[in-house]
Amino acid sequence: MIGLDRLPEKSTFRQLQGMYETILNRRLDKRHFRKKILRMDLLREHDEYKPHVAHRAARLYRFNKAAYAKLRDRGFPVGI
Repeated sequence: MIGLDRLPEKSTFRQLQGMYETILNRRLDKRHFRKKILRMDLLREHDEYKPHVAHRAARLYRFNKAAYAKLRDRGFPVGI
């Protein structure tokens, strides 16, 4: 998927969605985006949350390179 490997090692869904919205130049539905990404198993949860925030801390995720390679090699369209 475009850009997943460009995110910081630990990132939030908000960061990923923001990157995609910038690339596509349009807003994406938060629930649909999250569901689709999780279904493809392209992100793995960390046991950590985003530190030093004034609101409820977001869970951090990391890019699952092995799952991406497996999907890509099977010819699965891994775009949004």
